[in-house]
Amino acid sequence: MADDALLSDLCSICNTTTSKYRCPGCDARTCSLPCYKRHQQWAQCTGKRDPTKFIKKSQLATPAGIDHDFNFLASIERGVERADREVQERGLGASDDVRAGPRKGEVGDRQLQAAGVTVIRAPKGLTRQKQNKTHRSSKKGNIVWTVEWIHGNREHLLSEISEVVPIEEAYCSAIGQPIQKSGKKRKRDISDQDAPSLQDQIRREGVEKPHQESKLSTPGRTPGSESQPSAADLSRGSGPDAGADAQMASAVRPRHDGDEPEPESVSPEYHFFLLRPRTSSTRHVLIPIDRSSTLQQSLHGRAVLEFPTLYVFPSASAGTLPDDVVLEADYLNQETGEQKGLEQIISKATTLQKGGNNDADNKFDGSEEVDSQRLIEVLKRDLGGVA
Repeated sequence: MADDALLSDLCSICNTTTSKYRCPGCDARTCSLPCYKRHQQWAQCTGKRDPTKFIKKSQLATPAGIDHDFNFLASIERGVERADREVQERGLGASDDVRAGPRKGEVGDRQLQAAGVTVIRAPKGLTRQKQNKTHRSSKKGNIVWTVEWIHGNREHLLSEISEVVPIEEAYCSAIGQPIQKSGKKRKRDISDQDAPSLQDQIRREGVEKPHQESKLSTPGRTPGSESQPSAADLSRGSGPDAGADAQMASAVRPRHDGDEPEPESVSPEYHFFLLRPRTSSTRHVLIPIDRSSTLQQSLHGRAVLEFPTLYVFPSASAGTLPDDVVLEADYLNQETGEQKGLEQIISKATTLQKGGNNDADNKFDGSEEVDSQRLIEVLKRDLGGVA
């Protein structure tokens, strides 16, 4: 039978048997698996169909052409599924937020958990989420929070504050008010600038003073001695203008580190409150915080909406808070009272329901007694009539 076959129909390897198989890669004809393996070794053929190989339109609109495209698309789909399964099983890759490109120095959930702060995330695209610029410091590694300051007149102010800075110092820095620690050097510079003008004033008063005292001078004194006051007189502070000279001298004298600061440079006292988010109350629930504590200490064990919101009230108005705010202690007491009231209402309703059931049972029992008595009376009348 092999002798009657054409040479083109024979196996391209042994040339003795009619070919049965066609190589997907190069269309070589083989008759058996050993011949196919030998073909792969000789021709260095992979045996895989090339999906990018050009196919004529006449060959594409055939079952073989459709199978070719279907197998190619199915192989891509299987590869994607295999890669996703491997990522899930081996824990490779990253989440969608990380793939989108995190901000440099973004604070992670682990660092927030270590700080003891629960951050409630706002939906993406909202103003609150866009305003949040909280990040991690590249030098010290601490958290730099975006803080919203709300004053008594409801003015809003956003600033970035490190978690290790005291609350009052951070607020003074946000509103641009001088702080005592950083204002010492500035006070010295101002006093040095004012010193020449005060010395000129002293010279002018020293020149004008002899002309005024020349009228009251005694014969024992010479005009020269009166016109030039000695250093001892200035040091003793003698004369009618001694108080003014001493005051000007104290202003000219440079201030040392141990001296007390001027009253104008001391910032007024403020009371700070942290806003508690997502409460059942219609008013804003505020948590009092110490102005000398750091932001890290104030936020530990608390929850914030994207970033903390701090209310600032002057010490004069701390006793009378606005009507739209309530302290956390009063809010918790109110919640406890409402919970107890609800429990009492539920218990009373349950008791009334049980009592209603008992009354219905009692009425049912009484009706049975009335029916039995009526039955006895009817029987007596019947028996009496018979008698």
